[in-house]
Amino acid sequence: MSENEEIWSVIVRYLDGTLDENDSKLLENWLEEGNENRRILHSVSQIWKASEDRSQDSLIQELNLEEDWGRIADHINRSDEKAKKARVLKFKRLRKRQQFLSNLMKVAALVLVALASGFLTLQYAPVQQEKVYEPVFNEIKTSAAERARVELGDGSKVTLNAASKLIMPETFSQHSREVELQGQAYFDIESDKNRPFRIKTQSGLIEVVGTAFDVRSYAEEDVIEVVVREGTVEVSHESASSQKLIVNEGYKGSIAVSESRLNLVWAEDLDSYFAWMEGRLVFKEDPLHKVFRHIERIYDIEIVFSGSDASVLEKEFSADLKTRSVREVMDVLKMAMDIEFEMEEDRVVIY
Repeated sequence: MSENEEIWSVIVRYLDGTLDENDSKLLENWLEEGNENRRILHSVSQIWKASEDRSQDSLIQELNLEEDWGRIADHINRSDEKAKKARVLKFKRLRKRQQFLSNLMKVAALVLVALASGFLTLQYAPVQQEKVYEPVFNEIKTSAAERARVELGDGSKVTLNAASKLIMPETFSQHSREVELQGQAYFDIESDKNRPFRIKTQSGLIEVVGTAFDVRSYAEEDVIEVVVREGTVEVSHESASSQKLIVNEGYKGSIAVSESRLNLVWAEDLDSYFAWMEGRLVFKEDPLHKVFRHIERIYDIEIVFSGSDASVLEKEFSADLKTRSVREVMDVLKMAMDIEFEMEEDRVVIY
């Protein structure tokens, strides 16, 4: 069977909803060959849909198959003899094969109309420069002290933490779903085995099919963290994409950005990693400088250290704080870490 004959069989199975994995790959490759193929598939889909509620006799009377076939053959006769014979033979083989398919009228409409408008136009129409359509991207950005929830076109849901940005296409492609994240976000992804979901971060790539997980990737932090609540996530570093880390439910995967190193650990107290969506501040043996940066993002303030001993910034702090004012948070830090501070409107000075 020739390649052209095969693609029409694949299109028929696509319209009937009987497409298998191999058919899907063939159809995707054919569509990527050019916009003309995509226009043909669109036209055929419209014909197929319109014919579903029509009787066979009505379609035969309206389509005038023999008359349309005569016009197509006459058009082909105007080309050179060799090309004519090849095309006529090709049309005859297609017509003969379609007689054995279950829905004769749908396939007849497919061959006569789609080939006449698509194939002959492609062969004989004046050559025009093909337009290149660039994908349109949308950007969702949160400022400090702000969170946002976004529903994507495929039904997936994303919650952005403070000082974060999500870049996504207006429409996902037929073979993949890709977004870009800067900051922290919780993803609840709709399952689609034919279109994996990919998240690009600073130096990292996260790929899933359908799952729920948290990604933390702030530019000023050297570590990218992925904590999985449901399902499985695949993590890799952009400089070593062949090395993949599989993160299952209940685990935390991390990428040491500067070292291109992957690490996997069991996530103790799993829910605490998602506490930020409820307005809670959870710290687990985090150094003070990391704690201060997080407080800056959450409360939209600046924290300045003016002490003489910078080693205090490496001291570790653990706490689970419910939503409260920045002064209350700083009071907790003062008692726990033995520090002094002064508040100056949107600025905190640490002594």
